[in-house]
Amino acid sequence: MHGLLPSYERELAFLRSHAGEFAQRYPKIASQLLLNGEVGEDPHVERLIQSFALLSARIHKRLDDDFPLFTESLLDVLYPHYLRPFPSCSIACFDASANASQLTKPVKVERGTSLNTRPVRGVPCKFKTAYDVDLLPVRVTAAGFRGTAAAPDGTVVPKGATSCFFIQLELTSAQATWASLGMQSLRVYLDGEPSQVSVLREALCGRVLGALVQTAPTGPWQRGGKSLPQAVGFEEHEALIDFDARSHPAYRLLTEYFAFPEKFNFVDLPCPKAMAESGARTVTLHYMMSGLRSDSDDAQLLETLDEKNIVLGCTPVVNLFAQRADPIRITHTGNSYPVLPDARRAFGYEVHSVDRVFRVQQTPQGESIAEFRPFYSLQHDHLLREGESGGRYWYVHRDETLAQQSPGYETELSIVDIDFDPAAPQTDTLSVDVTATNRDLPSLLSFGQSGGDLFMEGGSVAREIRLMRKPTLSHRFESGRGAHWRLISHLSLNHLTLSSGGIDALKELLRLYDLPRSAASRRQLDGIVAIDFKPANACLPGNPFPVFVRGTEIVLSVDEQNFVGIGLRLFAQVLDHFFGLYAHANSFTQLKLVSSRTHEELIACPRRSGHSPLV
Repeated sequence: MHGLLPSYERELAFLRSHAGEFAQRYPKIASQLLLNGEVGEDPHVERLIQSFALLSARIHKRLDDDFPLFTESLLDVLYPHYLRPFPSCSIACFDASANASQLTKPVKVERGTSLNTRPVRGVPCKFKTAYDVDLLPVRVTAAGFRGTAAAPDGTVVPKGATSCFFIQLELTSAQATWASLGMQSLRVYLDGEPSQVSVLREALCGRVLGALVQTAPTGPWQRGGKSLPQAVGFEEHEALIDFDARSHPAYRLLTEYFAFPEKFNFVDLPCPKAMAESGARTVTLHYMMSGLRSDSDDAQLLETLDEKNIVLGCTPVVNLFAQRADPIRITHTGNSYPVLPDARRAFGYEVHSVDRVFRVQQTPQGESIAEFRPFYSLQHDHLLREGESGGRYWYVHRDETLAQQSPGYETELSIVDIDFDPAAPQTDTLSVDVTATNRDLPSLLSFGQSGGDLFMEGGSVAREIRLMRKPTLSHRFESGRGAHWRLISHLSLNHLTLSSGGIDALKELLRLYDLPRSAASRRQLDGIVAIDFKPANACLPGNPFPVFVRGTEIVLSVDEQNFVGIGLRLFAQVLDHFFGLYAHANSFTQLKLVSSRTHEELIACPRRSGHSPLV
């Protein structure tokens, strides 16, 4: 309604100014209407003018919004997530220390596990986990950074190592051994200030040359194999929200990076074979690193870290859950019906997506159930294939005015029933399955309470489940003023589009995904200085013999000072996945970041074809 006011005022001013001109040109007719310049003496005429101005303002706003019904319908078919809210997110930690002494093997909490909170304004919020969590009888007893690569005599230190970050692990169960746990890798959450976390994440994921295993207080350390720490959060099974299969995962990564970058503060530490073969209760993993001077700012930040910054048993959680909406009685007296996950507390729920719609019909033979299909879809011949002559469809739309005036009632569902018989008595009811959120209620949670902040139905091995971060606000993609058309236009991008538009085209594209529109994200976008595309050739392994492949080298010039406290490598990894969109069949892209200050190469990502890196 707030967006309608400027259009209404313009239309009203236009009508009144032209009424005065009309009164001057045709005084006889104007005198009958009692118009005098811009002031109407007849209140009934004034009422008509204001009513017409309101109707004209609605049409004007739709034109300004570039026909939202068309763009929303198109996005609903191709990329429905652009029309949906990005829900509140946080980090949850499962504390299993109280029962750890009884564990002999990992207890897995599956991805998608439902967690509930204490009521907020009478509404309990629901979260679900984004990663698998292994609850282990293991604790981190020490961690830290050393500015030298010193090691006991007899230890083979990787060539070029100049510093080390160590993590000491201890078994907390007398019955458990490293071998019985069978760990291939150990997932840790990097907790701390953003500047600390970004430096540690980049050090572990970009500067480690190799790992050494210490199983005794004295004696040489053993080689930890060739596996290196890996960044987490880029795979399909690590998504916060399951985007439609028609959408490239790089779009999801861009959205998650700007909306909730904390989901990437996880690292998988490989568990060397020497660790499993050890009978020691305490094992220390030494990660030997290069490129870190002891007097550098990064090294000084790493020296402030300890075991409190390495947390086990954590996962991102997202405020998203399946719900059966309140039944809708079909009256055929309106063209739409509100979809309410819970009519008693409608203010605490928002429909993220409508998943399935069923019509329940009472007949003399009993209850009849028929499923309605999405109207804007490619399934219009489904009922015909089943031998039925008619069609039953549904579509939803969101009313922004209702969202402001009556939160919870903004999602409206309309049905199309070709077989509708107005003469037949109507006793039909719609049953609607939805995916819902709790709006911004999670951001009002008081976290860090005694006994935990989250609770799993049926209980858990974990003594308590607490939130490590205050839940975020929910976000939405921009709508109106051509925003949907900009979203649609960039979905057909290729490297020619960006190369011709240059850095401005790239920044405009990234701004579409900057949902929080925070100062930190604006600083990152301002740090992108230039982009260049170059043809490249590479010899890649193949079967039965290696082959030469033509690709595109993407050189991105950045001001690294704009990424201090955020992490340039994470930004590069997200863009690397995004530019993989441009790789055609039998081709590749390779992203390189160079400093706009020194022109030095900062990061060179591996060659990538689509979603898969090439080795």
